Amino acid sequence: MAKNNKKEEFATEQFVEKLDRTAFNVEFFVEKYAKVIGIGLGVIIVAVLGYFAYLKLVVEPKSDEAFKEMVQAERLFDQDSINVALNGNAGVFQGFQQIVDEYGNTEAGNLARFKAASSYYKLGDYASAVKLLEDFDTSDDVMLAQKYGMLGNALVASNKMEEGLPYYIKAAEATQVETLQSTYYTKAGEIAMELGKDAEALKYFQALEDKYPNANNGETAKFIERLKYVSETAK
Repeated sequence: MAKNNKKEEFATEQFVEKLDRTAFNVEFFVEKYAKVIGIGLGVIIVAVLGYFAYLKLVVEPKSDEAFKEMVQAERLFDQDSINVALNGNAGVFQGFQQIVDEYGNTEAGNLARFKAASSYYKLGDYASAVKLLEDFDTSDDVMLAQKYGMLGNALVASNKMEEGLPYYIKAAEATQVETLQSTYYTKAGEIAMELGKDAEALKYFQALEDKYPNANNGETAKFIERLKYVSETAK
């Protein structure tokens, strides 16, 4: 027992010595590099303060400017003057594309990106619409659903149905708004049928029917019956 106690005491002493050495090394390191550490912390603090100052003094005012610029473009877009809303009127007001180019890193510039994409889509320039939509960012579930839905529409209109199909599913799953979910699950089912993917189509229509019985005034149930019949006769 005495030997064991001595071993334990020796181990404890060694452990304490290691702690002392570690503490000494840390203290020595801090003393030696205190100036460098202080400079490093100072740089970080300055960078953080500079970032917030940039947001407050540069980004926010620019975003306000962009929102003001968008008023006329929004009005024309609502009046179906799409080309003018997109490209603006030189010397009079900026269109959505100019606002994206100049204020793209602001909240208003991001919203203008979505509007510009919508304009390109209406004008049949699907490639430009897709590019802008891919860069558009939002945390709003309705706008996110619309983003994915428009991506799906643009790709399908470009004869890229395989690429467009997953976006309808993303659109349907992005929100809990019944009208949007009904629209995009239905589109997903229809495109899947066109692609000959009847099992997938059945899954999308069934998901819609399970959540909203009698969706689309009973049309969803008809799709389900037809697809189940096709599936049975194919066996």
